[in-house]
Amino acid sequence: MRKISLKTGISLLIAVGIALPVVASAGEPGQAEDTSIKVSYEDLNINSEAGVRVLYSRLKRASEKACNVESLSEHGSIERVRAAKLCYHEVLSSAVENIDSDALTRIHAS
Repeated sequence: MRKISLKTGISLLIAVGIALPVVASAGEPGQAEDTSIKVSYEDLNINSEAGVRVLYSRLKRASEKACNVESLSEHGSIERVRAAKLCYHEVLSSAVENIDSDALTRIHAS
């Protein structure tokens, strides 16, 4: 079973561990969220272009959720929006690196 979990240490945990201070600063001061998001790709053929695109879409959605990427009005400040976007890019990039798929890396770089 192939899964990526922010909490259990498979792939995205490393990214969230790096970005956790950013996640905390994107939320209320002093309130770090304990984020756990599993991204399953056991149903995908990641050797196919279509499968890799679906996986990348799932990783993007999970990264958005983990980093609390919302509109400016919901964050309340430009600094929090920037922090959430930085977190998103770090989490997504780390997940792509950890999966170690040339096709996924190409999609991410484009």
